[in-house]
Amino acid sequence: LRQNLVKLTADLDPIDIYDQLIEGGVFTFEDKERIDHEVTRADKARELISVLCHKGPRAFGVFRDALKPKYPH
Repeated sequence: LRQNLVKLTADLDPIDIYDQLIEGGVFTFEDKERIDHEVTRADKARELISVLCHKGPRAFGVFRDALKPKYPH
């Protein structure tokens, strides 16, 4: 995640994957609210990555699967 931080913050819109992260048990609604307090889309993406990094080993797989439909590259 950290190696691709620039690309992720440039491309990712967190709203596209919130539902999958919550459904996958990785994020809570409180996490979503925390991220949504950021002003710009890039800052929201950066905060999403920050939160994700503290969610344990299973979180990356859920995140990767959430990205596939809208961000196939």
